[in-house]
This record gives sequence, C-alpha cells and structure tokens, in this order.
Amino acid sequence: MSPGTQRIALVRSFDDTYSPARDPYRKMRLAIQAGRRTGKDEAAMNGAVRNCHEKFRSHYLDIARGWLSFVEPRADTSLVTSATARWHTTDVTVRVTPDLVLRHPDGTVDALKLHLYNDPITAQAAEITLWLMSRTLDQTHPGARPMVLDVRRRREYTRVRPAPGYANWLESEAASLVFLYRRQRAA
Repeated sequence: MSPGTQRIALVRSFDDTYSPARDPYRKMRLAIQAGRRTGKDEAAMNGAVRNCHEKFRSHYLDIARGWLSFVEPRADTSLVTSATARWHTTDVTVRVTPDLVLRHPDGTVDALKLHLYNDPITAQAAEITLWLMSRTLDQTHPGARPMVLDVRRRREYTRVRPAPGYANWLESEAASLVFLYRRQRAA
C-alpha cells in the first residue's frame, strides 16, 4: 500500500532473517492470548506492562487499556486454537494467522487480527487484512467471522466488501512488491 519511493524504501528494509522475536509487541500479543486462555485478562495485562522494556511502557499501557475495554463485555468468550493459512499468488505466498480466535457462548466465533501500533490502522489496510482472512478461514477456523481490532482505539473492522476485481488488484500489488524485492536483491 506504500506509494512510490516509500515502497522502494520498504523493500530495502526487508530482512531475510526475519524473526517474530524482534516484534516489540509480541509479548503483548502473548499476554492477550494468556489472559483469554485463563480468564485473567487484567492480571495478564498488568504483568506485560510491568515486565516490558521502559521505552515501551506507555505503549503497553495504551494497549492494555484498549484490550481490557474491548474484552470486558466479552469476558465469557473462550480462546480457540487456530492454524496458519496460506494465500497464494503466482509470485508470492502470504501466511495468514489470526492473533486469537474467540468462541462466544452462543457458538459464534471471531478470528481476530490485532493492530497494536501507535498509528491507527487505515481502512484500506483493515480491508485487505479482512479480505485475506476471509479467503483463508477454511484453513484457520472454518465458520469464524474475521475481525481486525485496532486495540488502542478499540475500533473493530468486520465488513469485507471488496469491489469486483479486488483479487486481481491485490495479486498485482503482491507481484509488484516481489518484483521490487528481486530487483533490490540483484542490485
């Protein structure tokens, strides 16, 4: 979704040695999952905030407040195990994994992708994420409703409404990114 020179800068920043352990919000995702698993969301959030690096403390506090506000009316949900799916195009394979899957007492299920970052998620990024999740739910959790949650702002995105040709557009965007990546590696 990055335009022109920003896209090139993004491709230059790609690192073949990617590790989820370098994600500064990984511990918070794990705490959110642990809180739902045990039903002790507040204790899990307090532990994550208490044990995070000082430079992330205000970020973790914002996320904890947002999550607790979101989950309070959903305290009766249970965590469901999920799998990783793959969305394929000619040039690239994208792993799609919900951050957590919640089952409600009535049997409905939500597959959530959590946006934890300081900047709000754009509507277009949420739509792309929802579209990818909806195309791969048969692999991760059939019958679930995809949801992107901007945790800090407690904003839920659930509506998947792609225009005709959306899949073709997304595949062309992925192909463009792969092309730039291969050119950058060859240079």
